[in-house]
Amino acid sequence: MKYGRKILEAVTGYVPGEQPVDLNVIKLNTNENPYSPSPRVVEAMRALGIEALRRYPDPSASAFRQECAKRYGLPGTDWVIAGNGMDELLSLVIRTFVDPDEKVLAPYPTYSLYDVLCKLHGCEMISVDLDGHFQLPERFYETPAKLCLLARPNAPSGVSVPRVDVERLCQGFPGIVVIDEAYVDFGDDHCMDFPARFENAVVMRTFSKSFSLAGMRIGIAVARPEIINEFMKVKDSYNMSAFSEAAALAAVKDYGYMRDNVERVRATRGRLHTALAAMGFDIPESQSNFLLARWDGTPTAREIFETLRDRGIYVRYFALRGLENALRITVGTDEQCGALVHALAEIVRK
Repeated sequence: MKYGRKILEAVTGYVPGEQPVDLNVIKLNTNENPYSPSPRVVEAMRALGIEALRRYPDPSASAFRQECAKRYGLPGTDWVIAGNGMDELLSLVIRTFVDPDEKVLAPYPTYSLYDVLCKLHGCEMISVDLDGHFQLPERFYETPAKLCLLARPNAPSGVSVPRVDVERLCQGFPGIVVIDEAYVDFGDDHCMDFPARFENAVVMRTFSKSFSLAGMRIGIAVARPEIINEFMKVKDSYNMSAFSEAAALAAVKDYGYMRDNVERVRATRGRLHTALAAMGFDIPESQSNFLLARWDGTPTAREIFETLRDRGIYVRYFALRGLENALRITVGTDEQCGALVHALAEIVRK
């Protein structure tokens, strides 16, 4: 491109999951929560009024950050930064702590946006393959880098690295360790206590999954105040809208509503896992709101993906090394998952 930056010539932008126009399809491809957000969120947004459109929002989302500090047992508001979705915070952590030409460590496979963000910044991502159980191999702990990105639970496997292994990583890694907990509310444990224990730990959360607020773009990062201060230097002046701030604050205050929905998803996840395994799919134990269903048979995973799409059921297929024979399936409602299982039973029987 005549006027483009040279660094962009070799970059392919991140490709999100397909967002179909037809609202009648069964959409199990982007890990959205099938249940509505808290009614308090809607009430909070309605209460803002037109004045909120005219004025700038709170640049630091202080009320929301204060509520997060209270909810997650943090020493104070200065341990939290709010962002325009967790994707913005991932971009910020690279821009804040990694110079161009330095290295970022991540496992493979993982969230593909990591690599895109590194390329856009001009740094190198070092990928170390997970073992056959989607766990960190010894080589991962021995690989030096300026920053480490660890999704826990991981995407697209849904598997969590044990807390003891994350402790070992934080203790031995020379740079910042980002623990991406986008899906952690669907799991059995978390690492939100790590920033208080390790000076190099940054824990990130999104409100897109468990809080059912993907359309609002809300995320937080938790770390020691000296690290949050560095984030603040780099973030946009007003990186959250007034409506996002209001929605986020209301959602955190109605935490029990979110937990009830999470338990519904977890229950459906167990039933879906059982049904898919009975058909012959190989599925690692998921701690997230999706399943990675590996298939070694006919038709191929890609053909199954395409046939499902033709039937109005959207799942995710990745044409990537090690994932060629797998589908990532979001856990929807019982009715949605029932329709998926019925369709798959017909497709794989042929």
